[in-house]
Amino acid sequence: MDPMFHLSNPILRKISVGLLALVTIRCSGQENGSDQRMQIVTIQFQDQASADRAEIKIEPLFDGHYRAVSCRWDDNWTSDNVKTRELMQEYGIRGTFYLNDREFSPENRPADYLPVAKQLLEGGNSIGGHSLTHPFVTYFHSHRMFQEMSGVRIAWESMLDRPVTSYAYSFVDIRPGPEDKAVTLRTLDSLERAGFYHLAEYVSFFSDIDLQHELSPIMPPENQTLETFQTAIQWAYNDKTLTEHYPMISNSMHAWYGTQRSEYGYDELRKRFDLLVGLEDVWHCNQNQYGSYRRQYRDAKLIQVRRSGNTVHVAVTRPSVLAVNDDTPLTLSINGVGAETVLSVDCNDAKVVMSDRKLDDRCLFHLGHPNDDRLPTKIGHIANPDNQPNESELEPDPDFPQINGVLYAQNQSLKLSLKCAGNHRLDRLRVAWRVPIGYQVTAPIQHAQGNDLQSLSLSQELQLSPQHDQRWGQEHFAAQMDFLLDGQPGRIHLTCQRPGETPDESLPKDGFAILGPIPNDQFDVERLVTMAQQLPSAESWEVSAGSSFSWRTKARDGYVNHDWLNPEYVRTMGTWDASSQGYVLRSTVHSPKKRQAAVLTSHPGVRTVLVNGQKVNADNLVELQEGENKIVIIYPGCTLGVGTQRLTACFVRLSDVRTGKRLRDIRYKAY
Repeated sequence: MDPMFHLSNPILRKISVGLLALVTIRCSGQENGSDQRMQIVTIQFQDQASADRAEIKIEPLFDGHYRAVSCRWDDNWTSDNVKTRELMQEYGIRGTFYLNDREFSPENRPADYLPVAKQLLEGGNSIGGHSLTHPFVTYFHSHRMFQEMSGVRIAWESMLDRPVTSYAYSFVDIRPGPEDKAVTLRTLDSLERAGFYHLAEYVSFFSDIDLQHELSPIMPPENQTLETFQTAIQWAYNDKTLTEHYPMISNSMHAWYGTQRSEYGYDELRKRFDLLVGLEDVWHCNQNQYGSYRRQYRDAKLIQVRRSGNTVHVAVTRPSVLAVNDDTPLTLSINGVGAETVLSVDCNDAKVVMSDRKLDDRCLFHLGHPNDDRLPTKIGHIANPDNQPNESELEPDPDFPQINGVLYAQNQSLKLSLKCAGNHRLDRLRVAWRVPIGYQVTAPIQHAQGNDLQSLSLSQELQLSPQHDQRWGQEHFAAQMDFLLDGQPGRIHLTCQRPGETPDESLPKDGFAILGPIPNDQFDVERLVTMAQQLPSAESWEVSAGSSFSWRTKARDGYVNHDWLNPEYVRTMGTWDASSQGYVLRSTVHSPKKRQAAVLTSHPGVRTVLVNGQKVNADNLVELQEGENKIVIIYPGCTLGVGTQRLTACFVRLSDVRTGKRLRDIRYKAY
């Protein structure tokens, strides 16, 4: 348990006759709601009148505070993050560092980031997920999207032996056009399946979404003025909607102060910390703690209150510690009576700590998780990238040399097998099956029955989900196995991969030729329109006087892994760079019949589309003729900024005007 919750208080009294009741509920719903524990809290008052008046409530924030305060810092920066962590510790501020894979570097200088990550934990901080490779993750197909999210969580949990529950999107790539909300929902579903239930992001991205994740609103990032930051802090502190739904203030986004990447030095960061520590009635926590507490608050319930003389018995249901992956206690308040009337608060199966805060309107206490409900002390990973079916073919994790295990996919089943060597015994196994959004399993959480297990075989049927069309590219599966090994709590992540579906010609990914990159000073849209109308099939175009470019098929510019791209994207520059030059794309689209269709592409406000030589109007409706149709997309360059286009690749979809669904009977062919 975090040291901040080991409070010594002289008014804490244990009583010997408290009522104890514990149940474990097993169900096949969503993971974070599937493991509930019940605890009975016994409160003794100095008289029956006080017991009759007392009202018990669950507090929205730990220790009954008005707001939570934290920091969110992105990326595997070294000296920047360490210096910022030192300043945070000086101020008593906590936060979460959102990291990529162990050897990923934002400066393209691969290095082992594990030693730095261990330093960042000092002072009560935590590690969050930020994807494996820092991509615009919405450009990836759903299998790779899931692997980016699941993989980074597994990597840091197994390296640090600390649960990871919070996520921050790389490049803040949450809601790009043209898919907008649809792709955001895919990312949220993928995150939940990967084991993340908390986000640290801008609230505005989710304004029309029934967000099931806990959310920490982030403040204006580095390179914003102090006045802008202060205004945002005042809004976040006073806004009534945030009070109800998102009572968190998060400093953000990169720890760049004092470096060439920021306009400001550490003196400016100190000013921001001064503002944060000056706020009244706040809980300084890391993002994992906040997310855990808010998830408990959302799902916990007082299901029964029984009064007997001067004693009140309260039944509390709450998520298990493995469901929230953090052991932050739950704060309850006793209302309607003075604190002096409370003689004792007890729960025989858990630690109860009275709050040090002296409040006029209520008395607070912290209810720990059940004593037998513990987080893993060691976390391992057994990878099976070749989808081998035999556990003996794989090396055990160094943390658990006694356990051989394997996860593998076989036809429409996901299978887990393990063996425990020698006299060692496994007990209380809990398996969370983690699959990408194209699949679903009947029971995401599965508890293995029986004690002293030495071998185990489990299986889940891989059923197609409502998003079963999102199954392109290499498939990635995971299973999170929590257990007791010789009485000590542990965790092993098991993963496997296998080939998935290959995109067909109804998807545009490899069905376009590209022209470019064209320097911005040579990018003349009207000239390119004329070329598209007069020379649609020419092998090269003269884009400006004396400057010709040849058409290319199967272009692979840039470093982005082509196999990972969503097949509705046509590759252009193939990097995540902030600036790009212009491109022209063309394809022959075969339609089995004449019909009207809607054309959807990235950034419709800046691109120009021609179909059979005719420019597409603002309504984006096109007339497809039976047989071959020539489509040309003219896509100007840009400099990355909020709301601007990004030319890593261009989204292309021809859809039914009535249903909005992608046309599946067309065929793209590059020429």
